[in-house]
Amino acid sequence: MSPRPTPWPQFHGELLPNIVFRLAAQHPSLTYAKFPRDPGDMSRGFRTFTYAELARAVSAFAWWIDENVGKLEEGQKNGSETLVYMGPNDIRYAVFCLGSVVAGYKMLFPSPRYGAEALVKLLETVGATALLTSESPYPVQAEILERKSLQTHSVPSVEELFSRDEVERYPFSKTFAEHKHEPLICLHTSGTTGFPKPILWTHEWASSLSGTVRLPPPAGFKSTDWLLRGKNGQGNANVLVVYPPYHASGITSMLFLALFLGIIPIYPTMGSTPEEVVDRVIAALDYLANGENATDDEEKVVDMINMVPPHIEVLAKYPARLEQIARRTTGVRYGGGAISRATGDKVVQKVALICGLGSTEQGFWPCVRRVDDDLKDDGIWEYSMPHPALNMRLDPVSKDAAGQLVCDAVLVRNDGKAWDGYVQPLFRLFPADVREKNMGDLFVQHPKYPNMWKHHGRADDLLVFVTNEKFFPTAAEHRLRSHPGIAEALIVGTRRPKASLLVRLEPGVGLDDVWGGIEEVNADSPVYARVERGMVVVVNKPFLKTPKGSVRRTEMVKKYTKELDALYGESEK
Repeated sequence: MSPRPTPWPQFHGELLPNIVFRLAAQHPSLTYAKFPRDPGDMSRGFRTFTYAELARAVSAFAWWIDENVGKLEEGQKNGSETLVYMGPNDIRYAVFCLGSVVAGYKMLFPSPRYGAEALVKLLETVGATALLTSESPYPVQAEILERKSLQTHSVPSVEELFSRDEVERYPFSKTFAEHKHEPLICLHTSGTTGFPKPILWTHEWASSLSGTVRLPPPAGFKSTDWLLRGKNGQGNANVLVVYPPYHASGITSMLFLALFLGIIPIYPTMGSTPEEVVDRVIAALDYLANGENATDDEEKVVDMINMVPPHIEVLAKYPARLEQIARRTTGVRYGGGAISRATGDKVVQKVALICGLGSTEQGFWPCVRRVDDDLKDDGIWEYSMPHPALNMRLDPVSKDAAGQLVCDAVLVRNDGKAWDGYVQPLFRLFPADVREKNMGDLFVQHPKYPNMWKHHGRADDLLVFVTNEKFFPTAAEHRLRSHPGIAEALIVGTRRPKASLLVRLEPGVGLDDVWGGIEEVNADSPVYARVERGMVVVVNKPFLKTPKGSVRRTEMVKKYTKELDALYGESEK
């Protein structure tokens, strides 16, 4: 393998396929990423993919598109045609994203967790005409085809894309200056409160994101994502990634952080429950420590693990799993939702815990903390300071049940004069006259350090009772989920006279076993938001989730409307 460039080269104002082709030419045996050889068996180890292999696969897929989907005329190769793909969590997501751009198309990677109705609406919105299927299609794909007429094509396997030592380079002569406004990829919102909506990332958006990762912290501060920057901030970090590649955070790790920071994304085998995912992460770490090319069983084999909140909650509930994780990594980063203070306090005692903020529209949010912060100190791990270049204004909204002032996050467009011309990626999605955008994210201020803020949930999460009394349920839900007997919890109350609770319990646990914990949370909630014993619906199936692991609140309430109506009907007799 080629030695990694140190520091990692800075790419800005370039098309992503051209970056890959350049790295492949200059460093052909440089490691790009590692994926399991067998997606169901970690004992078989990892396959290492190089940048030269990635570049050949990108060209191979572009040729495949021409031969199977249809070759576009040169004047039509502007990304207006959309191809749709859902498949296993493997390297093909990176290949398909870049290869479609080279061939003049763009990809849409919808989450297979949504139902056919939501996905058909999404496909119709973007005008998709072709569905690409893998060797192991999701059941929802057949349901989509029952509702909508689409071309279907079976894509090449990983082995077919990467088995050839030579592939004719697909002609690609586009420049950033001429084509920066063309699409790179189509993603979608999380759909927490309704149907997912498409979000189009352009090449200019991606270039702005490269500016985000290059922002220097103010004096006396360091980036909250310092572990992504490798040894001495020179790049080349090893990062274990648990996010699915169809999610914005997954694409960010697989493409942007790899190309802009030089990280080596490493993927474990996937699990179906948070506990199973954590166990497979541990298996991947153990293989990296003890498998081929391992030299030290005690070493930290990755710099960081990117996880979602339910995985962090597993670590807090099961100390043995936490010990195994902490032994192999320097830090754990989570995003896409929040965790309880109790959960974080347990985890941060063993391993650096980083709260990552981001959105599909903006990408990850640049945040900093003081260089002398001790993450173990009194919950400081929950707080960070928005980087001045993020230009985030915090507007007071109301006070929560604890009397804390809750503020709404608004991004104000930079003028492009400061911070080396940096303009937030979000504003590349809108016309130039859009000067600010409400992000729908809520924050509370640190009681001691006024420039430090903690994410307090989404404005969409706010419950508004029929009395017009309001309650932010996220903190209470996090406390409930931290109870060892509670797997998942969702407080309901909008357009209702009082609160109710949807809860999934751990195996072998009954409501009596957890009622004391519910009462403890009730004691810290306003009277109208307290859950009475008769206002609990115990469910058996896992909650409906977005790709980032947060609960799809609206769909959960709809799914259990009958049971909830029965509760409220009984309570009013």
